[in-house]
Amino acid sequence: MSMLPILRRLLDYNDLMHRRLWERCILPLTEEQYHAPSDYSSGSVHRQVVHTMAVEELWLSRAQGINPEALPKAREFADRAAVRARWDAIAAHWRAYLDTLTEDDLAREVEYRYITKTGIEPRRMLRWEMLIQAVNHGTDHRAQTLVLIHQLGGATMEQDYTLFTWEHPAEPPAWA
Repeated sequence: MSMLPILRRLLDYNDLMHRRLWERCILPLTEEQYHAPSDYSSGSVHRQVVHTMAVEELWLSRAQGINPEALPKAREFADRAAVRARWDAIAAHWRAYLDTLTEDDLAREVEYRYITKTGIEPRRMLRWEMLIQAVNHGTDHRAQTLVLIHQLGGATMEQDYTLFTWEHPAEPPAWA
């Protein structure tokens, strides 16, 4: 069984749900709503989406053996267009990276640095697990962003993987 088609599909799902959240729920917010402070999760919707985007880039870097010293900060993105442009570039880099991987690459353990509030800890993870972690983190933080948007009175959406499968049926796998 090949992991690559499964991982591509999960990353396609992740990207589609990020884009839908952006188009359906984030763009309709006023600037005041978008930047409204919150003590929930990463803070405002702006801070939340920048965090989600930055961690997607972080896991991509880690999977490639690159260890950034810090994540970009929300203040580095002047507006939604700047966030969207960076996120689109990250999504393109994910796709290009996946196209370079082999099954053997996925099975390799990768060393990385885990950034904590008190320092940096060395960690290891199999590359395929890093890719799944990126999707899992995206799902988690989309849900948190949807809570913030709901609290602000904005429109929300479903993001279940099942919805993706209904709209984008998979081909039968080669192993079937």
